[in-house]
Amino acid sequence: MKYLLVLGFLVGALGISAEREITIQTQKIGDAVHWVPERVDVKQGETIKFVVKHDLEGGFDFHGFFIPQLKIQKQVNRHKAEEITVKVPQNLKTGDYPIGCHFHPKHVAATLVVKEGVEKVTAPPSK
Repeated sequence: MKYLLVLGFLVGALGISAEREITIQTQKIGDAVHWVPERVDVKQGETIKFVVKHDLEGGFDFHGFFIPQLKIQKQVNRHKAEEITVKVPQNLKTGDYPIGCHFHPKHVAATLVVKEGVEKVTAPPSK
């Protein structure tokens, strides 16, 4: 138990972060299929594990999960979750990017919001 506490402290102190899991799934709203949640916030340099689900009955048996800026383009089949782990590039420009379906472009995209990563600590100016 002591070793786990020490390891946890070192991981936090050194700024080593574990991946963060984000579940995103298809949802029918009105007559349109959406990716939900509609907004996903991430930081530059962060490791994300997307768990992508399509459990809608009727309609298409599969959808696409497409985030070109993260080089993600996957087919998601009904009732078979896809797990996609990716590191957000440190140099990816902050801003909004679409999370879409490359098979059905009329489906409503969610938004990936990229924010600045962890601030870098700089030494004070020397005298």
